[in-house]
Amino acid sequence: MISEPCALAGDPPYFQSFEDYPSKETLKAAFGQLPSGVVVVTSIAADNEFAGATVSSFNSLSFDPPLVALGLAQTSKTLAAILGFQHFAVHFVSEANRDLALRFASGSTSKFKDVSCKLSRNGVPLLAGFHTSIECVLDSAQIAGDHQLLIGRVLSASVGDDCGGPVAWFRRGFHSCLPVADRSGSDRRYVE
Repeated sequence: MISEPCALAGDPPYFQSFEDYPSKETLKAAFGQLPSGVVVVTSIAADNEFAGATVSSFNSLSFDPPLVALGLAQTSKTLAAILGFQHFAVHFVSEANRDLALRFASGSTSKFKDVSCKLSRNGVPLLAGFHTSIECVLDSAQIAGDHQLLIGRVLSASVGDDCGGPVAWFRRGFHSCLPVADRSGSDRRYVE
């Protein structure tokens, strides 16, 4: 039996007025239900000052060519630095880096104070103490509402032997990721 196609009732929802969309707080609560990895992104600003931010909207995008995607607020000084300098580094946050990730999530103007780092061959600040980091050149940028979506082409990757305990951002806080055995006995990963 073939069913009739669903009929649209009125205009599609994307024609709603802005006031009809869910509130920012409702969206934060909804989006917070999906665990995401956490990274610290660094670059160099136009005044040659280091710039950095903690980001939870980051993911791998392609292996060939190697691409990553991340989102930064339009008002972010780190976004301005990346758009100007065209290079950036991404540091994957583990348990050992929680405090530093919180510092880079703040609006502080002294995020790099007393933080050990070195410049890569492309002049990007690489933070010490992170077991995994990648360096990228900006491939493209797209305005997406109050953020910009950045696509980075991966130039290099550094992966340490012991990454420590990985963390995820979930319900507006850090959570440890631990291996557990499911009922079938196979090793599975989940967010605690």
